[in-house]
Amino acid sequence: MMKELSAEIWRALDDLRGALSAPHSIEVLLYDAAHHLGMPEDAANRTHLEWASLKATDAYAALTDARMRLLSASPNERLHSIDEMLARSARADRGVVWISQLPARRLAEFAGNAARVRCAFDASLHPALLLSMQERFVRFTAHDHTTCQLATMLATIVETQLDVVPANPFSRTDDGQFDAEIIMSPFGLKIPSGADTPKSTLSILGESERSRRLSSDPVAIADGLQSPSKRIVISVVEGMMFRGVGVEPIAREALVESGRLEAILSVPGGMIFPHTGVATNLIVLGPHGRKRHGVRFVNLSDSRFAGKTVRGRPEVRPESSWLDAMHLELSDDDRFAADVTIPEIREKDYNLSLERYLLPPAVMAVEAFLAEKQVRPLEDVVEMIRPLSMGNEDDGEFMIREAVPADIGNDDLLTEPKKETLIERAQLRKARNQRLMPGDLLLSIKGTIGAVALVPDDAAVDGDSGFWTAGQSFMVLRPRKGGCSSIALFEYLSNNAVRETLRSLAGGAGIPTVSIKDLRQFKVPILTPVEEAEIEANFWDRQNQLAQVRARVAEIEKSRKSSWPHDELHEVGA
Repeated sequence: MMKELSAEIWRALDDLRGALSAPHSIEVLLYDAAHHLGMPEDAANRTHLEWASLKATDAYAALTDARMRLLSASPNERLHSIDEMLARSARADRGVVWISQLPARRLAEFAGNAARVRCAFDASLHPALLLSMQERFVRFTAHDHTTCQLATMLATIVETQLDVVPANPFSRTDDGQFDAEIIMSPFGLKIPSGADTPKSTLSILGESERSRRLSSDPVAIADGLQSPSKRIVISVVEGMMFRGVGVEPIAREALVESGRLEAILSVPGGMIFPHTGVATNLIVLGPHGRKRHGVRFVNLSDSRFAGKTVRGRPEVRPESSWLDAMHLELSDDDRFAADVTIPEIREKDYNLSLERYLLPPAVMAVEAFLAEKQVRPLEDVVEMIRPLSMGNEDDGEFMIREAVPADIGNDDLLTEPKKETLIERAQLRKARNQRLMPGDLLLSIKGTIGAVALVPDDAAVDGDSGFWTAGQSFMVLRPRKGGCSSIALFEYLSNNAVRETLRSLAGGAGIPTVSIKDLRQFKVPILTPVEEAEIEANFWDRQNQLAQVRARVAEIEKSRKSSWPHDELHEVGA
């Protein structure tokens, strides 16, 4: 029935083509419907002029037809049809952020039985409407005037009372007591120095004045923490959970130590915000005064919550409940959630990334493998050399070769680095200190995490020019005497499950990076000399087989080039 209604409205709006674009026709329809139900004309509304101009044309009959079809339905059916229309056209680049029905319902459920709810920022509008239609007092506050106008129109159309307050939600200038709040600030929004952020919010971030760079994600957390509401849901970008930028680590520590953190739900990209692939985290806070000893982490990518994908975007399963996921009893076999103690989070330096606590199958496989082995931290078996930037002098006296992940050959040995860097004599000592030696391992810990290569015996090591060094995305691992075999360590680190485990440790501002602290403590198995000898023999046997394959391929290519037409045309067009 509701799909038929939406189709009828779209057919009526088709007659407005030529007069209005599809997004504008929806806005004019909503304005016309709200005005028909008693909303006063608003000359400040950006849609008012288009609506007024359309009234004087024959095209207004098509608009009237669309409005009559919309208003012939019940308020719930109207909201469903509006949701379908806005889901097609409402995007952040058009000044409107709209989340669709299923994620909006899941967010609204977090309010529980709250009688008074505050919904902050544009993206919370749909949950606000759903809650207000349940005869609760709901305040919707947003800084964007256009969004507030849309909120007023929609509330009128679905015949509900929504308290719309145009204001910066972070300023907390809208007075009132609320039982629950939904805070959905834009991701990564820079907070200008002149913004009226309360001192109580800034103090949570260690800021008495605006001395540091602030963005919306940590401010949203601090804003929620200083609120007295008993239930608060905050949406933040996934990077907020692990990055070390500005006050973000301070915000995470304050969040954990507040005693209010109940759960963190990891939402795959596109599930809440359909026009972006940015992954989201929902932070759920409880009331003050209840000291919690653990946090529930929930993976909403799990098949319990994520259904079929649309253009690669996971959709909310209609029968699922995000609220229930916070309280379900977990068995040892459940992999959709994990309960983590506060001391465990402290040990991981307040990193709140889901992957740190809800272990992927590959990580679990590695842990089971190591449980049966003698293990030591990586720093005990290798010397770690962190490459430093050498710069590049146009008239430098010496040339060095700097390895990058692309220099790793198909045989897992490092090939001669293609990047040549010129340096002065003053930099030569620093370059020598990170000169690569045969048997060294290069492990990528930034960007392409887990890529690993073995430095071959024919690597250039002599002289002051032409020797090999490593780029800054690598860590050089040089086995200590009596530590472990280079080849055995290479075989372990090159395993796909081990690489996935290493990637699970990544954090960083923008480019994923494994911290030196985590790398030092990364567990590796210790083998007997007999085991190492067997591993090395297998490795070199494999290298010989690969060399034979390469030689055979070269013969085949040579034969091809000697036959027609390649014997005559092989250089042409090359």
